[in-house]
Amino acid sequence: MNAQMLSSASRTRAIASIARFQNLGQRCMSVRPLKYEHLTNTAGESSPLKSAPPPPRKKVTIASLHTLRQERTPITVLTAYDYPTARAASTHGIDITLVGDSLAQVCLGYSSTTSLTLDEMLHHCRAVARGTSAPLLVADMPFGSFYAGKEDTVRAAVRMLQEGNVEAVKLEGGCEIAGRVQALTSIGIPVMAHVGLLPQRHTALSGYRVQGRTAQSGRSILHSALALEEAGAFSIVLEAIPSSLAAYITSRLKVPTIGIGAGPGCSGQVLVWDDVMGTWAGHKAKFVRRFGDVKSEVERGVKAYASAVRNGSFPQHEKEGYGMDDGEIEKLLEMEGDREWTWSPPKLMSN
Repeated sequence: MNAQMLSSASRTRAIASIARFQNLGQRCMSVRPLKYEHLTNTAGESSPLKSAPPPPRKKVTIASLHTLRQERTPITVLTAYDYPTARAASTHGIDITLVGDSLAQVCLGYSSTTSLTLDEMLHHCRAVARGTSAPLLVADMPFGSFYAGKEDTVRAAVRMLQEGNVEAVKLEGGCEIAGRVQALTSIGIPVMAHVGLLPQRHTALSGYRVQGRTAQSGRSILHSALALEEAGAFSIVLEAIPSSLAAYITSRLKVPTIGIGAGPGCSGQVLVWDDVMGTWAGHKAKFVRRFGDVKSEVERGVKAYASAVRNGSFPQHEKEGYGMDDGEIEKLLEMEGDREWTWSPPKLMSN
């Protein structure tokens, strides 16, 4: 087959692909868009053609996290609470996706994390799991789910793995929960520990205060971290402690530390999705940096939509609507005895 015939065959296949796409596009709802990119067709015009998926990321494991620590490559951790945020974390290079109990406040409107139940957490874990591919998926064990004893701790953690489809659990607490951590790690349930500021105990701590500012309190946090490492924790979150203390604890541990308000001396960093994206309307902690301004975009989008509906510019009759043959609508009117009924698309209203 010569080059001309090949070129002709290629054009035929491209035109057929475009026709199939356009036909499918008429039937697809907006909530299920086709994944495509604009390519140049044989006429030099931009045409929507289905694109090949990007190459999959390599799965993040506990072993690969230890490698990152040894190589001094900072580990990235971001919270996610639903399928879209999980997909974003998976697509854009996050190492650990954390279903944080902060969802109590940023998603469910509770005043603190202590109101979150295990069943509510499981619901969100399942949604995040469906959107997670490469990142290691960790979830907070909610307040009260691991306090009654080792058996209750194991039972709740097993539910989180089996029903929530997470890969590891995170527990807040110091030396006093080391036995529970060991009970989990001894049966193969990976545990991320959390010391320093413990949001689940904010009332007992008289608020969300920086911890470890004295030698004695700093030593207590250090020894808690060492005890939790000994109990089998694969990583430890250090929250709201002085940077120098966090760096020293990191140097004493053999597992990665993840800082949140603990300075740059940790093995990695974690932030809450809504803080990163600028959607949280509550208090902004000192350690929070807003990397996006989604709140402003949401405001702009909602206001623009409401305005377009009210002034009649959305939806446009032909561009954003579906047609019906005149003959068919006439048959319908005849069936219903409404042959006098008429309708004209509304004209654009001025602001």
